[in-house]
Amino acid sequence: MQERSTNYGQIGITSQAEFERFIPRGFHLNEHRARIGHGRPRFDAAVAGLRTWQVQRLSGISVEVLPADAGDVYSPVIFDGDDVARGASYEKPTDYDATGAALLQPGDSAIQRIRVAGKQFQAPIRVISVLDEADSHTVTFGALEGHPEKGEERMRVTIGEDGAVHFELRVIWAPNAWWLRPTMPWFKRIQRKHHGRFMTALTKV
Repeated sequence: MQERSTNYGQIGITSQAEFERFIPRGFHLNEHRARIGHGRPRFDAAVAGLRTWQVQRLSGISVEVLPADAGDVYSPVIFDGDDVARGASYEKPTDYDATGAALLQPGDSAIQRIRVAGKQFQAPIRVISVLDEADSHTVTFGALEGHPEKGEERMRVTIGEDGAVHFELRVIWAPNAWWLRPTMPWFKRIQRKHHGRFMTALTKV
């Protein structure tokens, strides 16, 4: 799985400023935002859920995680004034949530298994980036070779000054599998159903 490449060329497009200007011809944009609670504990729980694949799993998708190789996670040089406090290195990620579940990291891959109309489809993805800020947490996923779609998903949890916690989903996608094009109306209905599940998944953590 680590040998598979992403099946689209615009890596990171969902996080670009004015990204709408750069959506390639033939790609579609889906955006959703929903309030999922209130307060810092709810925000922290939602972030932990996002980082442990609960958006997908609580939406009925089976997820087989394939962690990045040890050499895939780079720790940069840390300076103390003009002196080097720690040299650059490649390290195995060791972040876990309160239950001991490993947190997803950039470079991790996963095989999603989605059952629709009695049939199971595989949708492999890779974690493109993780951005942790004081009032938001963002994970970007990219589709890999063999995914029915090509494109990128950005999932983001935010907390406002009033304490409101929101989940945001941004998807830029195009059909990849040959059978998607003649079934697009059906596929879009299925996609809307799964995106709807995504929007409420983190209320369950």
